[in-house]
Amino acid sequence: MPATTEKQKGTAMDYLAAPRDSGIVKSLMALLGFSAPKGGRLPAGCKLDTLIALSEILAMDDGDEFRSLVATRVQELQSKRRVSRARMAATPESVIAAVKSGSISLDELKAAIDAFTA
Repeated sequence: MPATTEKQKGTAMDYLAAPRDSGIVKSLMALLGFSAPKGGRLPAGCKLDTLIALSEILAMDDGDEFRSLVATRVQELQSKRRVSRARMAATPESVIAAVKSGSISLDELKAAIDAFTA
């Protein structure tokens, strides 16, 4: 859980935060056979140990099919997320940098210029 006050520390799992109401962590752990007592917490280190086990299984030579399934699903979910667009700065150098970094394509830049000059 992320820290909510100045003196409170966040957990090491902040980067894996998921909305509680989604139930994704609870359901994943239940699929693996782990559950917390009513109103309680999962056993100490259980989520971390799950990530370690998943990482080790994905790294196995015979894990290609599982790796492919996970990667394909992650790509599907990622494609549905909104993509942030970089704002173009007012200088020619920043526009060129945006094209070079892939924040905007050359075709998009040309279309924007055409729309601006029309």
